[in-house]
Amino acid sequence: MLSKKLICLLAACAVLSLSGCASFRNNEIAEVGKMPDVTQYANKPSVFVETHFFHGEPDQAKLEVLTLKDKVNTTVGRTLSESALFSRYSFDEKDRATADYVIRLDIYNHGNHALAAVAGFISGLTFTVIPAAATDNYTLEAKLLDGSGNLVSKSANKDSITTWIGLIFLPMVAATPEKAIFGTLENQLKAALKELVESGKLKYSVRDLQLRLLAG
Repeated sequence: MLSKKLICLLAACAVLSLSGCASFRNNEIAEVGKMPDVTQYANKPSVFVETHFFHGEPDQAKLEVLTLKDKVNTTVGRTLSESALFSRYSFDEKDRATADYVIRLDIYNHGNHALAAVAGFISGLTFTVIPAAATDNYTLEAKLLDGSGNLVSKSANKDSITTWIGLIFLPMVAATPEKAIFGTLENQLKAALKELVESGKLKYSVRDLQLRLLAG
């Protein structure tokens, strides 16, 4: 489920078959490259992950978009797996009690719906000769809780994507909103995870590794 402003523009694209639609990441957060190396630790923490996707401002959002949960979890799961920061991760509620930590991710999609609707209307009237754009903002709030449910850390970051419609964007139709949205969210999550590790909020242990080296 996309935001209202994005739906306005995509609907215009569907009606005007000669138009093109393309979405681009705005990269407000610098691209996170290599994640922190934790291979020196024998014991990595396990984590239960809880995700929520909302439409609306972070301090006002009431509508949770459940239809996106599977895609959000797929992106989060892939990012966690590739990061190699945890011994295991799970989205299954039954694993909450046995996990070392709980990470709650609240994602908020927000922006100026009215302005985007007007832009889409003008573009439609000109048969997309005049391009129109809608910017979708994404705020990611990450909370880290210990095994007892106590808050260990809380952080937030924001990024955005811009979707354009117009004849000049026909060659770029492969740049879909889905690619831009989940590419942006993946980078936001990596930024949040990197901050957690570098701040020392996640606890790792080298003890077992040291014992094995002494025994050898």
